[in-house]
This record gives sequence, C-alpha cells and structure tokens, in this order.
Amino acid sequence: MITRRLPFVLALAAVVVGGAVALGLLLRDEHAPTIGLPVGDDGIAARASLASRTQLFGQLLAVRLDLLVDREVLDPEKIAVDTRFDPFATRGAPVTSRRDYNRFTRLRYEYRLDCVMTICVPEGAREDFDLPSASVRHEGRQVETVEWPRVTIASRYREPEADQGIRFQGSVDLPWRANVRVRPPTYSVDPTLLTVALAGLALLLLLVSLFFVQRAFPSAPFGFRRLRRMKLTPLERAIAVLERAQKQGIEREQRLALDRLARELHTGGQHELAGTARELAWTADVPGPDRTATLSEQVRAVIANGTDGRS
Repeated sequence: MITRRLPFVLALAAVVVGGAVALGLLLRDEHAPTIGLPVGDDGIAARASLASRTQLFGQLLAVRLDLLVDREVLDPEKIAVDTRFDPFATRGAPVTSRRDYNRFTRLRYEYRLDCVMTICVPEGAREDFDLPSASVRHEGRQVETVEWPRVTIASRYREPEADQGIRFQGSVDLPWRANVRVRPPTYSVDPTLLTVALAGLALLLLLVSLFFVQRAFPSAPFGFRRLRRMKLTPLERAIAVLERAQKQGIEREQRLALDRLARELHTGGQHELAGTARELAWTADVPGPDRTATLSEQVRAVIANGTDGRS
C-alpha cells in the first residue's frame, strides 16, 4: 500500500515545496543594489536621479538621492546630506529610508520640488536648469559631492503654426499643452499580499479536494492516512509475522514465526501459550491453519487485554 501511495506522496511533497519556494520568493529581501553603484575605498557611493527629466511648467518634480554606505568604513548614523534646489522650492519634508544588506546600508532621500516663479518660465518651447550639487558629510567632513541630472522645463503653451492662427468662436482656442503621461497604478489591496493569500487558498482547496476524493474512493492509492507504520510491541510484531507466514504457506517461515512467538510469549509471562506455540513450531507435521488460527486469536486476546506483560 505504501508503494502505491509513493507517487502521490512525491507529488504532494513537490506541491508543498513549490509553494514554500514561491512564498519565499515573494517575501524575500532584495539584495544590495551594488550594480551601478560601486563602493570604493572611501566607503560610500551616491546616485542622484529624477522621476522625469522633462517637466511642464509648474509641475511637481520628484528627485531621489541614494547612498550606499560600507559600515566597516563609515557609520550611517553619522551621515548628513546638504541640498539646495534653486530655483526650485521643496514641497513638504523629505522622505528618508534606510535598509541594511550584510555590511552595506542603503540610505534614500526623496524630495518633491516645483518652481512657479518667473525665472522658471521657458522663454521658448523649453529651457534647461542645472540643480546645485548635493554635499554628503560624515561627522561634519565632506565625503561625497553629488551632481543632479539636468532638468528641462517645457512650456505649456505651444506656438501656433503660421497657417493655423488663433480662432475665436465664442471662446479662445489656444494651443495649450497638457501632461498626458499615465499616472502610476494604485491598489486598494497590496498585490504581494493578495498573491500570497490566493496561493495559500489554492493550496488549501487542493488539500480539501484530495480529502474528499479519499472519502469517496477509500481504496484509491492516495489519501491522508498515516503513511508511517504504528509502533508495535515485540509480541504484536511476532503475531504479525506469523499471520503473514500463514498466508504465504511456507513451512519454514511458519515454524520460525511460531518459535519467535513462543519466545515473546514466554518473556511476557504467557507460559501456557508459549508452550503451545513452541509445540506447533517443532511438531513433526506442518501445523494446520485451524490450530495456528486458534493460537493467533488467543494471542490477540492477550494483546487486547494488555496482559502480555510488555509495552
């Protein structure tokens, strides 16, 4: 029976292991972002980035500064960043975060900027701006200077073509520009959490379906029965060996099984039954099935009553 169940056991183990691996991949911690951000002997590397290098006038600009600090060289707790964004102004407090990877620490600073002053109005279709450098200090000592990418501000007003003109038909039809970029998606439920929950539900439904299949088809070679054998006492093992030898009909096996049963009965204090078993084991004729069956029933009764004297 165990051999018949082996394919199912292997398949179920593969499903469980696969689910555990998938869950681990979903919840795994990301590795240190050392690609493109190498840390030198000074123990720090920096990268400045913009959410978009081209902005329409008056539009919020998201900028980010990433620092990768080697904790064996510098103490992340003593890192300070000095920034200016003239002519842009910051909107709200910067968002900072920290994450440790082995010996490295990633420090992230995110800012939101805008510029609605005259100086930021493009004279033509577009105009470029260079943000002031950011200074990174450790215990007051400057350890890194970070240059921001160039920002391009585009005018919201597009010059009309020569043959287009401006039409006045009850309202002014001016060729204004608009921001048509797709906004990032938002979720009412975190996608990672939802994926984990659905994977767990799928695994639960699989187990429940296998349970009901086993109930409907008890003889099927799979199910939730215990696959390991129950722990038997020496006397229980001896009677099981005897009954198996009886079914096989091999004389030598029956005699050896009866002799073993006799020893176990004698050790357990069942001397009368032990004598009967030893007599059957070494009788001249092969013991008949009726006599061995009677002995098996008597031994089973001893086991059921717990009077074999062994655990």
